[in-house]
Amino acid sequence: MTKSSSGSSKTQQHQSLLTSNEIGRPLLVVLLLLVAMLLSAVSIIFQSYEYRTLFNTQQQLVSQWDELQVEWGQLLLEQSALGANSRVEKLAKGKLAMHVPLSEDVEMVSYE
Repeated sequence: MTKSSSGSSKTQQHQSLLTSNEIGRPLLVVLLLLVAMLLSAVSIIFQSYEYRTLFNTQQQLVSQWDELQVEWGQLLLEQSALGANSRVEKLAKGKLAMHVPLSEDVEMVSYE
């Protein structure tokens, strides 16, 4: 029995020892998965940063658009005020000494 028990203990000892290939492959897989996970995490962080930067830029542009819309409205009001007939007539009389012609001074020209 000693022979068979010593033979079986050698077999068990041989089975319990793993070769470098048997140890290396799982470690390599774990290492590759770890690297992939780290790259994924860095990618997510970068994308979050890019999103926040673009969102802030978009908010600034929307704010600038609103300001320009207000300014455009004010310019339209100013244009209509400056181009009003009463103002033009007042300036023509005051600065250029112009006057409305009398009805006898008006000549009608017909187009044939």
